Amino acid sequence: ESSKSLHLSCKSDETAEAAILKLASLVGYHPLQTLYGSGVWSTSSESSFYDDETGASGSASTADSAYGSTSLPLHTDMTYMTTPPGVQVFLMVQPASTPEAEATPKGQSTYLDGFAAAHQLFLENPEAFELLACTERIYRCLDDQEGWHMEAAGPVIETKSGGVNRWGPVSAIRHNDLDRLPDLPPYCSSLDVIDGSFYHKLTNAHEAWNEILSRDSMRLVIDLQPGDCVLVANQRCLHGRYAFESSAYPRVVMGCYVGTDELHSKM
Repeated sequence: ESSKSLHLSCKSDETAEAAILKLASLVGYHPLQTLYGSGVWSTSSESSFYDDETGASGSASTADSAYGSTSLPLHTDMTYMTTPPGVQVFLMVQPASTPEAEATPKGQSTYLDGFAAAHQLFLENPEAFELLACTERIYRCLDDQEGWHMEAAGPVIETKSGGVNRWGPVSAIRHNDLDRLPDLPPYCSSLDVIDGSFYHKLTNAHEAWNEILSRDSMRLVIDLQPGDCVLVANQRCLHGRYAFESSAYPRVVMGCYVGTDELHSKM
């Protein structure tokens, strides 16, 4: 049951936009304004949402790996925002084409429950869990062409206070290695207490986290077809994709973001 997605029948970008906006209104009120534009975005420059001459709509940014064809590791979106979106809506408009000689589809979407991964890390490596829960990491997004410079900080694993071993329930995941800056030492009143062991332990903790994210048993892989729609709880569920080959018929995904407060208001 978990592998099933909501199917929307869309004949064009215009009807796809209307369907996405309708779906967003069910879990929130209206799409968030982001650096990718106002309302609905598309990952392909072939979409009608993009200007023929500039390749972008308004001040929308395309300085993101989502607009390429390489694989994307599992991540949450907008880690460089103080409050990342609560929900992301994905609508597959056109899957990546697969060469006839290859039986395996290209560009499949991958998903993972970040709360389950955090729980697994706590069971296997409590020290790594503690480091990732109490160490703020810095994330940044720069787009010189459009003038964007966004930066925010937070732990990979955010928890509520209290609970067993002082850690309460996991409340949010903030993880994107493509946007994360080099780590700074923790704040201390004296630099004498900071040594290389901090970075060594943090690196090991992050590697333990990424190892769990890489397990096939933790992942859900879906070969989305045209009209398939997936809603992702962005501060809980990580998403990614397999690589695909660029062609005359590019992989096209459309979607939008819904704010966390709006999501909670509808729950």
